[in-house]
Amino acid sequence: MWKYDGWESDFKLGIVTPHADIGPEAEAQAMLTGTRSTVHGARVDFSPMHPGGTIDEKIAHDPVLQFISPEIIDRTVESLSSSPLDAIGLAFTSSSFKIGAEREQELLARLSGVSHGIKLNTTGTAASAAIRQLGLEKIAVMAPSWFDEELCAAGDSYFRNQGLDIISATPSGPVGGPLTIDPASTAAAVEKLVADTGAETVFIAGNGQRAIGSIDYLERHLGITVLTANQVLVWASLEGTELRSQVRGYGCLFEQG
Repeated sequence: MWKYDGWESDFKLGIVTPHADIGPEAEAQAMLTGTRSTVHGARVDFSPMHPGGTIDEKIAHDPVLQFISPEIIDRTVESLSSSPLDAIGLAFTSSSFKIGAEREQELLARLSGVSHGIKLNTTGTAASAAIRQLGLEKIAVMAPSWFDEELCAAGDSYFRNQGLDIISATPSGPVGGPLTIDPASTAAAVEKLVADTGAETVFIAGNGQRAIGSIDYLERHLGITVLTANQVLVWASLEGTELRSQVRGYGCLFEQG
């Protein structure tokens, strides 16, 4: 008699995202379609983004660090985790890159003190776990066009310092902001990157970089493994659940993990 209304969902995922970025929530909800899951966002002011979802041509680094400052991220996580959630994902690749894996673990340890026992993942920790789970090598990081070379170099170091096989980390994503990107332009950028580098794996970094719609095509067409920022964050959040196996059409990561 009563219709499913979402309240009794099997999985409730919290996403922390920049204030003008709808990508992480949209992509998470798309991947979870067909499961009884809901996505719940918390927004943090990020000065390089502007009303309507536009972004600066290159993002400054100070706002990247401000995003994860104690007075901002701790309060946001504490507030979001007051909800009855199963997991929280920090959908902000650039902060992972900027502070590095060791300091990121310190960040997560600090946040665990305010998260009311809800497990936390960052995009960086999720990507690293996915790479290890699948035993991936010859990895090219395709950062969005709004990352500068310094931030890409930090991304290279983020993974290399964990012993992962990174062969390239560049702002090689489609030119323009989040609103100009579509699956076709993402696929074209990945194809060029693979041709230029010989990569066997591409990690499409940047949670605001539209990407998941091209994963299935690229894996079948190029015979490579494709990871994306929001894909790995959802995958890591679903650890220990049967829901992982119910995600279909968004890469071999879910089929094998």
